[in-house]
Amino acid sequence: MKKTALILIAALMLTGCGDTSNVDKIIEEKEKSKETEVSLSPADEVIAAEAEKAVSRQQEMLTTSQPPTAFIPDENELKNGDIDLDLTELNANMLYAEVFQITGDPEKYQGKTIRTSGTFNYMMDDGTEYFAVFMADAAACCQQGLEFRTADDLKYPDDYPEIGTPIVVTGTFNSYQEGVYTYCEIKDATFELAE
Repeated sequence: MKKTALILIAALMLTGCGDTSNVDKIIEEKEKSKETEVSLSPADEVIAAEAEKAVSRQQEMLTTSQPPTAFIPDENELKNGDIDLDLTELNANMLYAEVFQITGDPEKYQGKTIRTSGTFNYMMDDGTEYFAVFMADAAACCQQGLEFRTADDLKYPDDYPEIGTPIVVTGTFNSYQEGVYTYCEIKDATFELAE
């Protein structure tokens, strides 16, 4: 009885796997549908070519042998008269990165004359007034700021621009301690409205 059952099961298995013509036909139809050409308009072809170039450039950047490094400007290139570090000519991303570098390593910039541009901001905390210039990255999603203090005895709001006004600030870089925190500022600063 067992032998008969085994023979019957083996026969069913062989016949079940024997005819694959329907499966072969379905696979052949799928392969033919993949080979169908898509025609693009001339404008779409230009767009597709540009997209392929952009992807190639991006892949080349990702496959470079050296990882990206922080931007450290050549001070000789950034000197502008008596200014040691002129950040006004940098694009938004480079400006944001350089201010990040400055605030991360303030000792390196201590006492240097710095010029930067951004938007004016003001805050009062426990009776102390704080003035700052804020720089946003290119996407305007992130901001870095540097506090500044003028050498002149200016009064807010009379002698200052409205909050959010584009300004250029020039002065001496300084860092100071307040409690356990280190803060960065541009002291003896002058400011002007940005063009």
